[in-house]
Amino acid sequence: MLVSTHMLPLSLEAQGDRQDLAALAERAGIALGDVPGIAVGNLDAAALDLRRAWLARAHHPADATLKSPCEGETSRLPDGQSIHFGYERELSAGLLESRAPLCYPVPRGWQSLRVLCRSGQAALSCLLHHVAHAASTLPLTLHHAGRYFETAALLDLWPRQVFAPSDGSPSHVDVLVGEPVHCDGQFGVSIPASLPRARRALLLDTTMVGLRADIAPWLERFEGSFAAVFRSGLKLDQAGLELANVGIVQLFVRDGATSLAAMASALERIRALTGGGLTLDELAALSAPWFLDHSYLEHYSGRVLANNAALARAIGAGSNLFEDRCHPSLLSPEAVAPFCAIRLRHGDTAAHRRLLHHVEKEVTRRGLALASGGSFGFRGNRYELIEPESNTGEPFLRVAMGFRGGPDRDRIIELFRELAALPALP
Repeated sequence: MLVSTHMLPLSLEAQGDRQDLAALAERAGIALGDVPGIAVGNLDAAALDLRRAWLARAHHPADATLKSPCEGETSRLPDGQSIHFGYERELSAGLLESRAPLCYPVPRGWQSLRVLCRSGQAALSCLLHHVAHAASTLPLTLHHAGRYFETAALLDLWPRQVFAPSDGSPSHVDVLVGEPVHCDGQFGVSIPASLPRARRALLLDTTMVGLRADIAPWLERFEGSFAAVFRSGLKLDQAGLELANVGIVQLFVRDGATSLAAMASALERIRALTGGGLTLDELAALSAPWFLDHSYLEHYSGRVLANNAALARAIGAGSNLFEDRCHPSLLSPEAVAPFCAIRLRHGDTAAHRRLLHHVEKEVTRRGLALASGGSFGFRGNRYELIEPESNTGEPFLRVAMGFRGGPDRDRIIELFRELAALPALP
């Protein structure tokens, strides 16, 4: 009979997780009595308790405000700040966009500010609309240095008369869409010096790496005056509580090239016209004090990224069972990612389903704190089998190690270490 791990004494790392959740509750003004999971040591439940308590408060402004409120009507966010608007689609996100510091350092010769959209994909869509609208001649040649399937699908929606995919590896393109680390079941690391130089726009997606992106080499390869670094803010930016979808954009404009304020205003107009802005409900949810807190994001994402690198080291690059590129750190020591992509050598879909079944049995037999399912916030440990459509990729097991470390993490790592050493799948 298995004993629930929630009834066992907490490790130092799990105690740290409990302290982290308690500190978040305190910052949000939420009584610990409203987060009962903290007291009993059920940390997955505690995270959900904290999420429910915060969202119950955050929903109040939108519940009491029409999408087109009367003139002079003011809504008060849960952090105490007030906001008023005439039409929600044009709602300003300035209260969050102005949180300091900016995510990425601003190199000499550049100006920068932040713009928020309703999701990472909405951010990319708005940026592409802006680039196309500002172009004096079309089509614009575009190179996608990455593999994220939704980015490829979004780019494919644009007519070739607007954005023309580059052929081969040209020395220059008009627009470069880059991903420092990318994954389609195997990880890859982009090397800016090996990519085409961009004449008009650089759009850099850092969803996978959070703040661990060195943007300087990318900007050095860029010849234009406008660049944007964007990411999905649902992944690493919300303490794993998945409060709301949001796309975080940091605009960069060369000194003297154009007005940064005009650039932001143009993007905000596109955001409003396309419905790509935050709703009042989302704005209130994201007013949580830890969102866009640079120090906390470093703390939270650092733990998640380190735990996944530890899993990658255990699997290694010489497994008989698994392919080598399960994590970018195996390609470049400085590269990071919030999950591992485990693929069998020469394994078809049926073989990967057997792998999934074997992992499921071992998780149950060993009483591991590893839940089946996808994860966007990465607080807990999750695993799932990804089965792309036959023409878009091959299957792989996605294992996302969460924020918590210690014995729970080590026992999961030991399972995959043992699997990696096997000559064949049991």
